[in-house]
Amino acid sequence: MTTSSSPRRSLWGETGRLAAVTAAGVLFLVINVGFSIDLGADADSLRFGGLVALDLAMGVAALVVVLFRRRAPLVVAVALALCGAVSSLAAPAALLALASLATRRRPGEIALAVSVWIAGVAAVGLSGFDLLGRPAPLGEVALLLAILAVVLAATVAVGVSIGARRALVVSLRERALLVEEEQRLREAAARDHERTRIAREMHDVLAHRLSLTAMHASALRYRDDLDDLERAEAVETVHENARGALGELRGILAVVRDPDAADADRPQPTLADLDELLAAESGVDARIDVALTTLDPAIGRHAYRIVQECLTNARRHAPGAPVTLHLAGVEGKRLEIDVANPVSNPPSGPRGFGLVGIEERARAVGGTAVITAGPAEHRVHVVLPWSPA
Repeated sequence: MTTSSSPRRSLWGETGRLAAVTAAGVLFLVINVGFSIDLGADADSLRFGGLVALDLAMGVAALVVVLFRRRAPLVVAVALALCGAVSSLAAPAALLALASLATRRRPGEIALAVSVWIAGVAAVGLSGFDLLGRPAPLGEVALLLAILAVVLAATVAVGVSIGARRALVVSLRERALLVEEEQRLREAAARDHERTRIAREMHDVLAHRLSLTAMHASALRYRDDLDDLERAEAVETVHENARGALGELRGILAVVRDPDAADADRPQPTLADLDELLAAESGVDARIDVALTTLDPAIGRHAYRIVQECLTNARRHAPGAPVTLHLAGVEGKRLEIDVANPVSNPPSGPRGFGLVGIEERARAVGGTAVITAGPAEHRVHVVLPWSPA
């Protein structure tokens, strides 16, 4: 709709400008003819009729040429300056061309067009090439040129002002695009960073699962003294860890663990460490309505980080405000995390990267995250599977 309406508005605007300069030109022509007759011009002479016809012809030509002022602004402005010096009907079109030229804000071009116009008017006045048919006194020519200079200066000022405003609009639009692109790149970098952290944490759990799988598989291979119950338990352990390892492996986005990280070998916290996290917080009303003992450690790790980020976000935008934390769901199927807090200092800029991390963590294990940032309350509702898919 914007693409189609913009050319339409431009067409209507150009039509309106053309109608305005035509009406002004007709008014100038009528005034010029009337004043010339009042000052003693011979309206019945062939010379008078020929000059009026020439005025009309040059005016009509100017109305056509002015339509091309954006393609060749300098040429059109200079040509119409000559026409405006001779034809009163062409004068408004010449002023429009001069204003359009001034929007480019090039002093040399403006000075050339203004000089041609002033020189043309002075030549017409001193030579008597007008409806009166006699050279004008120097005093009258000087007065006419002074008035013309004021009119041209005002026209140039209007054109320069329009050009400056257009340049400002373009600059602001480009700046807005740059800010938007920068924010997009920063958000993409934050997503990549968060994915790297998630993959690194998954790598820890994956290595643990694979080591358990290898150990029990070795026991099944080399030990022939196991009874049926012990063998069944070992097979079940291998099965569970292999299934969990596959889920972790699907979550790793081809990111290699960084061996130089300071916390590379530090065990990652899970919801089993939630009490320690809540002990360091104040004003958190926590309610747990689901047993977490069978929750997969990988899911518990992501859930812990999500809760941690929600509490950090609450401290940043609502310091001292109460926070409600509700853990619910269906054991063996899904875990639901709901964190809400009133907002006393709503963020004015784009969405923070912590919220991006919450979404990425939920998506990495096949869950969902709904973030509702209202004017009075901020709520994060996350649904995670009980174990990796």
